[in-house]
Amino acid sequence: MEQTISYTHGARIGKLITRSQGVEMCMTDGDLFKMEGDHRMTTIVCLEGLLWVTQQGDSTDYLLSAGQSMMVSRPGAVLIQSQPAGRFELRSLRSVRSSLN
Repeated sequence: MEQTISYTHGARIGKLITRSQGVEMCMTDGDLFKMEGDHRMTTIVCLEGLLWVTQQGDSTDYLLSAGQSMMVSRPGAVLIQSQPAGRFELRSLRSVRSSLN
């Protein structure tokens, strides 16, 4: 399923593509995506461009280029910003596990 989203939580996103195991997002240069709540065990996979990722309670910022990924390891807000335009996928291990049961 593919849909275009103008704004979500105050951040503009070009396209949101939902899949059974993940969500793919396309962002233009400088767009900011914010996840709130507990997203531990969610993997952020950079598919295109460069992503800056920071998570609440972690003093380290992460730069992901195409082909790189990181797993969210802390509860709380996670910010993802594209620099330049980028495309990434969110894969939740929790949803994969629940679909196996």
